[in-house]
Amino acid sequence: MKFARGLAGACLALLLVPAAAVSAPASAKGHAHPPKAPKLIVAISVDQFALSLFQAYRPTYIGGLKRLAGGLSFTGYQSHAATETCPGHSTILTGDHPARTGIVANIWYDRKIDKGVYCVSKSGVADPLAKTGELLRVDTLGDWLRARSPASRSIAISGKDRAAIMMGGHHATAIYWWDDGLGFGSSEYAGPVTAATLAPAKAFNAALFTQWKATPPALWPATLSARCMALQKPYTFGKLALSGQVPPDSAKGVETGDSWMTSSAFENELRASPIFDPLALKFAEKIVAERRLGKGKATDLLAVSLSSTDHIGHRFGSGGAEMCVQMAALDAALGQFFVKLDALKTPYVVMLTADHGSVDAAERLGPPAARIDVAAISTGLSVYLRKTFDLTYDPRTGADAREVVLKLTAADEPRRAQITQAAVAWLAKQPGVDQAFTADEIAAAVPKPGTSVEKLTIAERFHESFDRERSGDIMVSFVEAATLGVPSGARGNIAGHGAPWDSDRRVPILFWWPGIKPVAEARSMETVDIAPTLAAVIRVKPPSVDGKCREIGQGCPAR
Repeated sequence: MKFARGLAGACLALLLVPAAAVSAPASAKGHAHPPKAPKLIVAISVDQFALSLFQAYRPTYIGGLKRLAGGLSFTGYQSHAATETCPGHSTILTGDHPARTGIVANIWYDRKIDKGVYCVSKSGVADPLAKTGELLRVDTLGDWLRARSPASRSIAISGKDRAAIMMGGHHATAIYWWDDGLGFGSSEYAGPVTAATLAPAKAFNAALFTQWKATPPALWPATLSARCMALQKPYTFGKLALSGQVPPDSAKGVETGDSWMTSSAFENELRASPIFDPLALKFAEKIVAERRLGKGKATDLLAVSLSSTDHIGHRFGSGGAEMCVQMAALDAALGQFFVKLDALKTPYVVMLTADHGSVDAAERLGPPAARIDVAAISTGLSVYLRKTFDLTYDPRTGADAREVVLKLTAADEPRRAQITQAAVAWLAKQPGVDQAFTADEIAAAVPKPGTSVEKLTIAERFHESFDRERSGDIMVSFVEAATLGVPSGARGNIAGHGAPWDSDRRVPILFWWPGIKPVAEARSMETVDIAPTLAAVIRVKPPSVDGKCREIGQGCPAR
């Protein structure tokens, strides 16, 4: 697959790397145990990488994903209902469900300040430039590691601030994310930021933008594989008609004008293109080299969250040519990254998972999948409540269709229980709604000890991401395979996630280290099990967490 111009094009030129170049080192002897003293742990999250997507493209992988698939693989679960980026990432390296991390959504309604609060803003202040991690109520694997060994470095990198911050935690050495128009950087609200912290990012960005200015990047490949070509079909999603061609129509001509590199149109297309993840991994390579991760006396941790799959999944869905191209690009970029890690000649362990899965757009799936106009349902609920209870105001607030918040006046507050029950009953009768629950019902839906993640009820899944202070008054589960919202704009989202169904909960969990023998675990594994499992690998004692250490050859401490 040939990619065109620029440094970004060079990143994607790694799709030409032959399979042999990204397979496990030929000299490695097969064994089932991870290194006794790994010097580097690499924790990777691929945003919106559903298990179904991994499995569908698994036969096509020739690079990094093939390598990882040849290690230890589990059927993974984000066991909670709030299958969004921030909650999902909060589980991966903390070992706790969102109910304990406090990260119940990307944005939730704060009743104290009567505003929505972003998950990495300061508690009680709708300000994204406040101290990060304050809303995250628990520490991460990197925090545990650095508490035991101050010489250890813990670094997190992502295209999204919330992904990097949730994986980096409270005491990371450095946390970086992509800032539109500026490149990779950090902020004092994500921890200490010094000239030394920012130096590698500034150098990387300067080289990148100089190259882009000289030769604008090709966001999408000029030629496609036969499999991807066959998926180029037009669809109308809601009110949005897409050609299904690669490059997408919206990506054409965005590299024009005097300030195209900092334009919102270019940044929007960059994020939803297959060159975004290779940039993050190239920057990670630079950090590994300059920080000499894995070369010190203590174990280091590198957390990387890759965002393109999520942006592409939202914009184009998971069943078209766009995602087909992304899977090849992700596979190749990871392969090249692992080659760089091999060159360190130091013992390392890789874990890859996802913050959540997704469902493809209903129009492409066909019946019984359906697109649901949640705006109409929200409006209908408001009209019903106002008429039924003679209200002179809209009692519903917040923007999340799955978590309804009722904002009542002091005069109506005594009727809250009655109004809430009426709203639940009305919602349950609406087309496209599977079930609706009150906050009290979700609070009481505590899973019985020993309940397998597969058998959790819908209410129990909501419980795993419920926080009395931050969650809504009513939780709504829409029917399985539903697509919420009706896109209309040129760059509108046609598909999404956030449901309690397996499509959004099931993710791959993969472990790999040089010399590992391939093992497909029949048992499932929750993402909250990852942190205590990796802690055992590096001999760090975790605090009491929701997850449990899983035996992957290193031995787990007695519980």
